[in-house]
Amino acid sequence: MYAKIANRTVANEYFAVAEQVDALYARPAQLPADALGPNMARLKQEHSRLLGNGYCTRPKVMDCVYESICESCTFFQTTIEFRPTLLAQRDDACAKGQVARARIYDNLLEGLGNHEAS
Repeated sequence: MYAKIANRTVANEYFAVAEQVDALYARPAQLPADALGPNMARLKQEHSRLLGNGYCTRPKVMDCVYESICESCTFFQTTIEFRPTLLAQRDDACAKGQVARARIYDNLLEGLGNHEAS
């Protein structure tokens, strides 16, 4: 980490390669559209069920222990597109004095960050 490359030719080659490696990490990894085979596509569809404010990624073979509190489940995922619904649910919890429930929605909204909906 703190070593110095004395040979300028080797140093230039090293830094050129290092820039190329850094560039690999700088761009998001994207698979070609046809990378998923039919079985993987089916599994992906099965493992992501649309909810009113996000997605359930729980495998279908696993029993669900939650009846109506998906937001507390580790399989719950949401995206910025559900921000208006999550805000409304948080506001409803606040209006009803449900502090713990409001905190769940605050955490979900915080997890979305300050991303703008596209």
